[in-house]
Amino acid sequence: MIPMSPKRYVICDIEATGLDADRDLIEIALITLEDDRIVEVFETLINPLRPIPEFISGLTSITNRELQAAPKFYDLADAIRLRLEGAVFVSHNTDFDLGLLKKKYAEMGQELKLKHFCTLRVAQEEIPGLLNYNLDALCSFFRIKIEDRHRAIGDARATLELFRELGQLRLKTYPKILFLPQHERLLKKIPAKAGLLSFRDSAGKVFRQEASFNMEKTARELLMVRPENRDRLRVTQDLLAEVTGSALIAEFQKVLRGGERLSWVIDTHRSSAGEDSFRIRPRRKGVVGLWYFQSFDEARDKLRVLEAQLRTEKFLYREGGRSKEEILRQNQKVEKLSREARFPSENLVMVGEGRTLGERCLVLVRENHVVGYGYTEAPEEEIYRTPERFLLKRFVRHLGVDLAGRRYLRVLKNLRQKTDAWRELSLVPQDFHRQSHT
Repeated sequence: MIPMSPKRYVICDIEATGLDADRDLIEIALITLEDDRIVEVFETLINPLRPIPEFISGLTSITNRELQAAPKFYDLADAIRLRLEGAVFVSHNTDFDLGLLKKKYAEMGQELKLKHFCTLRVAQEEIPGLLNYNLDALCSFFRIKIEDRHRAIGDARATLELFRELGQLRLKTYPKILFLPQHERLLKKIPAKAGLLSFRDSAGKVFRQEASFNMEKTARELLMVRPENRDRLRVTQDLLAEVTGSALIAEFQKVLRGGERLSWVIDTHRSSAGEDSFRIRPRRKGVVGLWYFQSFDEARDKLRVLEAQLRTEKFLYREGGRSKEEILRQNQKVEKLSREARFPSENLVMVGEGRTLGERCLVLVRENHVVGYGYTEAPEEEIYRTPERFLLKRFVRHLGVDLAGRRYLRVLKNLRQKTDAWRELSLVPQDFHRQSHT
């Protein structure tokens, strides 16, 4: 059923002499719908009082001889108006159909005012990113079969079915439309593995990258037909999936390729009274922060969240500052929140699935900084003993990859509880100190 109020809808299609401003009607079909039931079908040829172009005759199979024997518009005007008045006018491109009807009534000195529903415009709003929105393309999309194409009754029946589908979709109750046809083909080649997902436009340029635990799931979420995905749906012409075995390694690759311009930091500050708090500072050489941001607004929003977590009861009767006990509790809260921006351990190795069967990936953290990542088929115990020897990519201290690792802290802590996917390293090898300063 059409999930709308129980109004009367008249689905209309018109065939005309052409697309020019001087066009005239040659056929009209009106399907009257009440409570999702067809209560009347009206169709007729209309004599335009002039020969129609050969192209139109070939397209519609309507001949000049048939039109010469058909009634003229002024003979049908009252019958058409009777069916339209008080109803919602529905057509595929109401600018064309309703515009031509208004023109014909204006020639008779009459005005036609109707509420209308344009399936073309609604489809453009609800299904962003389609390559074409003509009746053929949309009927193909919804798997609607069109009979008697380019005849008013055939096109009106197809428009009716399209109207029903769009009515369901507009109220978010339609279960079938999830992806655009061109994206369905792309999604079939995306594996359900961790990696770096790249979205490319028609020129082959990568305009977005996503590090993901499951690239297929991420691609489907970002390409699902939703209003918030409109711009991405319109631009995406290709998808590239690079399996990394670890979403964290994919995040490193994303950072290294695109870079991050981080201009603001939040760090801690101790007052003269010994009370710790958080503050925002411009990022400069030598300034080490807990959280890093591209804009001041992002930093300010984070600071507000932190301050809300630190907020305590205020006593109206008290004079002076906080007690030593309150300052201690404040400092403990600051330290607890600060730990959220640090790795679970200053020295640890994370091990996960590799890119292929039997392979493992590893990420190494030393002195609270990401050292690098690699791949190996060696046993886990051997990886934990000497992780440096398996690194494929090494980083000299790099803020971006440190931040990428910290974005996954909550996930890492959960993995420790569930699968022991990371392990703390108690010893720092001597050669690491030499490498970390090169």
